[in-house]
Amino acid sequence: MAFARAGLAHVGRRARPVTSAAGAGAKLHAANAPSHVAGSTTPFADLKHKPLTHTVHAGRARAINLAAGAAALPLEVLERASAEFVETDHSGMSVAEMGYRTKPFHRIMERAESSFRELLSIPDTHEVHFFNGGATLQFSAIPLNLLGGRNDGKPANYLMSGHWSEKASNEARLFGDVKEVAEDPKGLYFDIPDSKTWNFDRDAAYFHYTSADTRQGLEIRNFDFDAIPKGMPVCCDASANLGSAPIDVSKYGVLYAASHKNFSTAGVCYSIIRRDLISEETQMRAIPTMCNWVKFQNAPNKIYNVPVLVSIWIGALNTEWMIERGGVAAFEELAIQRSQLLYDVIDNSNGFYRTFVDSEAFRSRMQVVFTIGSGAGNDHDLVEKFLQRANDKLGWLDIRSHPLGTPSDAIRVTMYNHQTLETIKVVREFMHMFQQEHASSGDYRSFLAGQETKPFASL
Repeated sequence: MAFARAGLAHVGRRARPVTSAAGAGAKLHAANAPSHVAGSTTPFADLKHKPLTHTVHAGRARAINLAAGAAALPLEVLERASAEFVETDHSGMSVAEMGYRTKPFHRIMERAESSFRELLSIPDTHEVHFFNGGATLQFSAIPLNLLGGRNDGKPANYLMSGHWSEKASNEARLFGDVKEVAEDPKGLYFDIPDSKTWNFDRDAAYFHYTSADTRQGLEIRNFDFDAIPKGMPVCCDASANLGSAPIDVSKYGVLYAASHKNFSTAGVCYSIIRRDLISEETQMRAIPTMCNWVKFQNAPNKIYNVPVLVSIWIGALNTEWMIERGGVAAFEELAIQRSQLLYDVIDNSNGFYRTFVDSEAFRSRMQVVFTIGSGAGNDHDLVEKFLQRANDKLGWLDIRSHPLGTPSDAIRVTMYNHQTLETIKVVREFMHMFQQEHASSGDYRSFLAGQETKPFASL
């Protein structure tokens, strides 16, 4: 069944240290759990009759879903999944009830891997796994598989770029020594230092980085592989941007991404692992089964226990749809178009709106994160008014994000691979309207008068 070729159409919290279980000195600058529940108390059925509350795609009203996970999925994929859910692949049963030892089950797993390999041009030197547990479980699995055996006693390098690199390094610290690279003592990470200045252990077992941090809107699109010693595996959490730009998979030892942002719904980690790294020679002696790459690799069809098959199946439908739409190149162009719509508004607002990440080299295409003026005083009130109107009155989902060195929460617009251009045009229209209504009521003009070109550099 081919897809129709339709157009792609938190209250502030103080930073708190992680408990001792996360390792001595470990810290997070923002909690992962939300302190608010996004969305309006008004049902969508009532909201959708009002402007700026929805888009219309293939005749359906769709909510303004800006959630960072689980994220918006293509309507075409959802409708196909709906049509095939009860009778999946003419098997006489639903994908939700297939036994993991059955041929229909194995065919779906093989199909999911085949389309994923095609989408990202994954070489035969690398294995693909659909691990349970999302990317967070791989925060533990990577050190458990790479810091033991002949690597026992070696540290691991972690490039610090925001909240998710903090979480990954904190988890690794449970199992060995971690060398934090380019750490920002304030935990804001609005920029990344030049790779020539990185101070890291050149004898470490591996080098880890996060390619896009969702909290402040920072993305590393051109990682400097030449800065890493030859032979040191590079591991990358690419949850927030995998599939949004061409990538040379052969340069990575481990490349992994949570399913619920750019490929499917929640429950799975899309994991690409260089085959020689799946080895008992570098594993720790005590390793939980669900983190044991060797055990999964050696299982029949790489299925050791029951996977989250519904998520893998939706992912297969989705990657097939992405290939049909033009593959990674098409989604890179869409990512550029979407993000530029909002950056143009911000950059031409005369300082009314301001991003935290100023460098175009690191501005994320997947999350545009911004505030109003200084984010303090009257500007704080404007931020809150913006968020309350968007969330409470218009029913936008997940527009409020964590504070970033300002008293107010940040405004975050998430646009992963399947976010429609039409949705971001609604956001742009509201931003224009809000600025016109409030341009004279904030403190941003006096704030700008006392700042240089990078107003958040001193935070």
